[in-house]
Amino acid sequence: MNFYEYLAQLEAAATPFALVTIIEASQNSPGRTAFKMCVTEDGKVVGSVGGGSLEYGARNTALEMLRSGERTRVVTYHLTDKESGGIGMACGGDAKVLIETIMPHEKLFIFGGGHIGSALTRYASDVGFDVTVIDNRPEFSSAEAHPMAVKTITSPYEDLAQLDFPQNAFFVIVTHQHIGDAACLEGLLKRPELNAKYIGLIGSSKKLARVFKDMIENGYSREALQKVHAPIGINHGGQSANEIALAIIVEIIAARYGKELADSMSATRHPLKVMEEL
Repeated sequence: MNFYEYLAQLEAAATPFALVTIIEASQNSPGRTAFKMCVTEDGKVVGSVGGGSLEYGARNTALEMLRSGERTRVVTYHLTDKESGGIGMACGGDAKVLIETIMPHEKLFIFGGGHIGSALTRYASDVGFDVTVIDNRPEFSSAEAHPMAVKTITSPYEDLAQLDFPQNAFFVIVTHQHIGDAACLEGLLKRPELNAKYIGLIGSSKKLARVFKDMIENGYSREALQKVHAPIGINHGGQSANEIALAIIVEIIAARYGKELADSMSATRHPLKVMEEL
């Protein structure tokens, strides 16, 4: 696989990365103009801008930008020893580096194209998600019903194992029937290789506690269920479909940035906690 194929793979998987390019270099620089490397959030480096302290410094700056969300920065590295104000290299001269962070649109899959799913599609699209709506009813899983979705799928919820999902995606379960919610949750938990960033499940805490109890008795682990955001959303008191969708997208945005919300319903009324009260 060549360098650009690797970048395309990262983008297809919605994996954030930084692209580091030397845009100007003196003759003594170990990296030449147009040398490139890619840095992902876990610190993995593919490609090279010349190695040594130059590459180490550029990698660390790229990671800093990925964490902060900064999009572009131009950095000039002085390739001299630290006593002379450089970065600890003896070759001399300078290297000017362009660092760009690439934040692909993340993928959100909504199971259930009713009022809540429709409102959530609009909100999620507005904040940069590529949304796919899945429903077992054709009239609720059409492009006409969800014009802001990038894709709609009509499928029985029990056939979730047959659907092609990317890694690191977000999943929201808001079907029109309790049996559909359970089928979607079970289907996702059977596919840990997806490494889902977020799985949210609608429902009252007591009803979900009974669902989780049955799932544990059927072999699902408490650890896997603990990662499910349920009941979904934050507790702002609203009850309309638009208000519920707004509560959900706030929680999803927090998950996108690795934040935990003290007022999320899963933090205060998670089904595994409620099970202990029943």
